[in-house]
Amino acid sequence: MKTKQKLLSLALALLLLVTFAACGASKTASEEMYTDQSAAAAPEEAGNSLALTDEQKTPETGTSSAAAELPPSDKIIYSGSATVETMEFDKTLENLGKMVSDCGGFIENSSVTGTDFYSQHSGYASYRTAQYIFRIPVDKFKSFTEGLNTLGNVPYSSTNAENITMQYTDTESRLKVYETKQDRLLELLSKATSMEDILSIENSLTDVQYQIESLTSQIRYWDSLISYSTLSVTVNEVSLYTDNSTSTLSYGQQIKETFVRSLRALGRFFKGFFKFLVGALPVLVVLGVIAVPVILIIKAANKKRRAKMPPPPNFGGDDSGNPPLGQ
Repeated sequence: MKTKQKLLSLALALLLLVTFAACGASKTASEEMYTDQSAAAAPEEAGNSLALTDEQKTPETGTSSAAAELPPSDKIIYSGSATVETMEFDKTLENLGKMVSDCGGFIENSSVTGTDFYSQHSGYASYRTAQYIFRIPVDKFKSFTEGLNTLGNVPYSSTNAENITMQYTDTESRLKVYETKQDRLLELLSKATSMEDILSIENSLTDVQYQIESLTSQIRYWDSLISYSTLSVTVNEVSLYTDNSTSTLSYGQQIKETFVRSLRALGRFFKGFFKFLVGALPVLVVLGVIAVPVILIIKAANKKRRAKMPPPPNFGGDDSGNPPLGQ
């Protein structure tokens, strides 16, 4: 009886050992299988991740993660404006044009204005103004703006830098999407058989090509602004620089400058008055020639009229016209 119990206990122990061994083996196998599957899926997931990085979203959904990455160099548009005062207007314009030519830039727009005939005839100072819009290579923009001080006095200047890196990258990404879509549509068009499919694909292709041309034009425009900075320059002809105005002088110098300007204004007044008299002299002579005979005729007529008039009545007075006594 005891022998049977021992055998039964030994059999149960062996059964438990076998069961635990089987469970352990199956668990190890499943873990290895899961590990193998994960290892096999990892390259695929990595490839999908890489593919998602390279793929671009459609223009309707916005930009992709690649568009959010800045390129190695930022896309910056530089622009500026400046005012130059000069006492040698023609020479300054000549030197300014030479500066633009030497740095490889060009004139995009220009205009020169001066005083009108009335101002010149009236003796006012003739001051001219020139306005330019220059396109300067971006690597010469800073040196060019600093070189304006050699042309004359620069009372005002400003520069601006606009970073369009994100817009530029987004536009490039959208352009790639449309180019890929165009390739797929061309491939579908080559395989299409029915006229309905052909027309539908061609309509979609037309829209895609329009978007490609629009985005390409926008990128070219930005490239032009990035490569050649825009600078607006105004050249004013002056007789006194702004830096030497009364605002920077001492009180005594301001009084002296005010007195000198008053004398100049008085001199201009008498010069203008004398010029007016000289200009009006022919008119005055003609008026005098006409006025003298008219005046003589009027005087003669008045004299004749007085001679024909009856003498005033005498109310009891003597011949001398005195009133009678007692009155």
